[in-house]
Amino acid sequence: MSAAAFSAGSLRRPVFAASAVGLPHWHLALIAVVVGLVFFVTEHNLGTSRAVAYTQTAEEMVLAALGGNAVRRIAFLVLAGAGIWLLGQSKQPLKINWWLATPIAAYAALAATSVFWSIDPALCFRRLIVGGCCVAAGLGFARRFSLHELCVLTVALIGPLVLIGLAAELCLGTFRPWAGGYRFAGTVHPNTQGMYLTALALAALGLRPRLSESKLSRVPLQDFGRSEFARIPRRGLWLMVGACLVLALLTKSRTANAATLIALSSVLATQMPWQQKALLAGVGGWLALAALWAIWVLGYDPLNDFREALLLGRAEESDTLSGRAFIWPVVSDFIRQRPWLGYGHESFWTAEAIEVISEELEWGVREAHNGYLEIMLSTGIVGLTLAVLVVVAALAAAVRGATQSHDPAYALPLGMLIFGMLVSAMESGMTVIMLPSFLVGCCVVRMAFFEGTGNRGQETGEAGE
Repeated sequence: MSAAAFSAGSLRRPVFAASAVGLPHWHLALIAVVVGLVFFVTEHNLGTSRAVAYTQTAEEMVLAALGGNAVRRIAFLVLAGAGIWLLGQSKQPLKINWWLATPIAAYAALAATSVFWSIDPALCFRRLIVGGCCVAAGLGFARRFSLHELCVLTVALIGPLVLIGLAAELCLGTFRPWAGGYRFAGTVHPNTQGMYLTALALAALGLRPRLSESKLSRVPLQDFGRSEFARIPRRGLWLMVGACLVLALLTKSRTANAATLIALSSVLATQMPWQQKALLAGVGGWLALAALWAIWVLGYDPLNDFREALLLGRAEESDTLSGRAFIWPVVSDFIRQRPWLGYGHESFWTAEAIEVISEELEWGVREAHNGYLEIMLSTGIVGLTLAVLVVVAALAAAVRGATQSHDPAYALPLGMLIFGMLVSAMESGMTVIMLPSFLVGCCVVRMAFFEGTGNRGQETGEAGE
């Protein structure tokens, strides 16, 4: 269908009537408020920037593992209720991508049955309840919201949380980017903040005007059945991306920053025509050579003078990978004891395990600082294999959707999957329940079970409801 036909069809639709799936704007805003509150009370702490190493002490970690958190349980039950409500409200039919849906279902079944061999069945069961709440919410969000609207939600959720974190540091007097040891944390750990900022930047890219398939000409947003609620000026979107990159640099999270740049570059390269890719490659190569020439002329030694800059001022921690070189051997010893099925879904980090490992390393540890090792601790080699299959299938679906539909909204799942694969080599954040991982999970579920009809189905079918 031509762009002109879409434009003609858009003139017959009320501009501010509803979003692409018939969801009133106040419903979208209400969901954003509910989800934002759920993850704020479960993840965020206004005093994080004052905490030693931006995290809990070993004693606090042990107490958290022993007692759990009643507020957290209630919050996730509320999240599940919102998802179930959305699931019932939507009329989006199933159209399953079996290559993606099969490993998702297999991993979910493995995690659910792991309670039978878990070293702590009670802890495993509690974590499965939280995970089940997120699954219910994810299914509802995936069925009700298009990828575009998930980008809207990401901006509406993460944007205010980042601003709250910035305001908290300003009020506490901890916002000191000129200080040598400063890292921007806000209300979460700096490494987690880097993940938040990456998701926000990718969602901003996903809200750009869509390209038509025929001549790659830009078509107004509402001509594809999209909500006027999300119409942000193109310049504003790029300013948002730039602000995210600046704040991400201030987190001094080296792996996250490198993964963010690779993810953003991959998304832009996927969505560019080949002529622009060739031009960008040529200009980039010329600028790289010019930079090397300038460095040589000015008398700098890249191997020494720029080492501190490349390590974001944390060169003293680089030899041990910020302590990971000590954590990974200890964790690997435990994996070798249960290699195939692990210790049960999120069951390894019991109070006893935290206490033993923290005493051995002489600082508080409650995660493997490696997403792949974290999955192996939970569900072993079998679980890791299924998780990799999920990511590969999801990447294939996202690349196919982005290249065939020229829809910028695929920037969020595509970029976050690439980011997650890279950052998981050093961090566990993408493998646990956090707001960015929940949002990318909604996108993956959408592509697995509903995106077969996709935005194109909404353009012709649901937009006419």
